[in-house]
Amino acid sequence: MGKITAIEAQKRSKNRFNVYIDDSFAFGVHEDVLLSHNLTVGMELSADYVEKVLLAEEQSKANSYALRLLGYRARSEQEIRSRLTQKGYESFIVEGTVRFLKEKGFLNDYAFAKALVKDELNLKQSGEALIKQKLLQKGISKEITQRVLGDLLDEEESLDACMRLAEKKLNTSYRNDAPKDKMRKLIAFLQRRGYPYSIIKKAVREFLGDL
Repeated sequence: MGKITAIEAQKRSKNRFNVYIDDSFAFGVHEDVLLSHNLTVGMELSADYVEKVLLAEEQSKANSYALRLLGYRARSEQEIRSRLTQKGYESFIVEGTVRFLKEKGFLNDYAFAKALVKDELNLKQSGEALIKQKLLQKGISKEITQRVLGDLLDEEESLDACMRLAEKKLNTSYRNDAPKDKMRKLIAFLQRRGYPYSIIKKAVREFLGDL
């Protein structure tokens, strides 16, 4: 293939370098790839080794992209796979990035699901059915979904969240409605929020009396 005749830091990105082979620009690489593959001036490179370096660079780019995504918010494994695929990375690169993120502790579907359930329950007062639907939409497996819901969700907490949501709705949206309309609208709303009838019945009775 040829000999490395120069390695120069890129002006716009100090942790990236341009590699020149036989005085001609050959490729750009991240500093980590440069170091891990021992690229130095005077080094003779075969075509096979250059291909190996370029694959490592592609993997490095995919890893960096995934880390940027996780910097904005936590994501499930399926979300990461989907975004990388949309970006045009091949399947073996996607798998390499998922493996890298798991090894570093940046990707954990159980931890992701646990945080989502807590937010849905405490901040949005969502019911079990709606929470389960959102977990499955994020690509969380049924096994992890059941485990997380079993660990975090019980009837007392669900009833408490349902009552907070019902009280808020009654004091705002349905404040001026007739009692029967309040009851009808509230039941329909709580069902849409994912609560089972057994929980809804208790919450409605607390504020509006018997159904």
